[in-house]
Amino acid sequence: MRRYYVAFILAAVFLSGSAYGFNFNLYDFGDSPFDENNNYSPISYPYGIGNEPSPGTLGEGGEKFDLEGLKVAMDNDYVYVAMANSFGYSAYSTGWNRTYELGDLFIGTGSGLGYAIDLTNGGSNGLYQVTGRQGIPNYPGTYYGTSIAPLAGDFRMTSGNYLGSVTTMMTFWDNYETDYLTPGDGDTYVWEFRFARSLLGDFSQLDFHVTMACGNDVMNKTVAVVPEPGTILLLGVGLAGAALLRRRKTA
Repeated sequence: MRRYYVAFILAAVFLSGSAYGFNFNLYDFGDSPFDENNNYSPISYPYGIGNEPSPGTLGEGGEKFDLEGLKVAMDNDYVYVAMANSFGYSAYSTGWNRTYELGDLFIGTGSGLGYAIDLTNGGSNGLYQVTGRQGIPNYPGTYYGTSIAPLAGDFRMTSGNYLGSVTTMMTFWDNYETDYLTPGDGDTYVWEFRFARSLLGDFSQLDFHVTMACGNDVMNKTVAVVPEPGTILLLGVGLAGAALLRRRKTA
């Protein structure tokens, strides 16, 4: 009887995980693409995220223009990034009769956002060292010209030097977000990126920033570089050897 009970519990756990877990393609970040950025922004918007004077003025804000999560991981060879939003590459406002695009994903190594993944062209054009940039554009229905605009930060790279390729994938999940902003439908798009770690040189942290053309939401994130277990082991062996050598000299 106990054997059947254990089998039932394991089956229930497996089925619940497959029903609610998200399947990443390039790196396993766990069972959800959302993080602390979901339904949150570092900017205090008038009346909250998704509201005036951006497309939310016409009742189209909320989930339709929401950035939901950004996760980062590294190994010895690659940097992996997963970014979730509710609109894919762009969101269309019927009230303003305009499409508002996703901005480029800006990346820094501790001294400004000097790099970017070119999302303007779908992400597959690669990683660039940024030489020119712009904030949110002067479109009707955006935060352009308000106190929010400088807080929204860089929107798009206007020029840059190509550094290397980026593997890019985007997956759509219907009604995956259960805690979505209203109005909205819970649809989720997850962008995944992988690029060679060596393209950024030496760094001890990575900074990320992304917004969209209306300036209606912003994600900022800083990730400290954690040494690989093998690196930590080598460091420990080196320190132990230095301590042993010093002990012999003083003996």
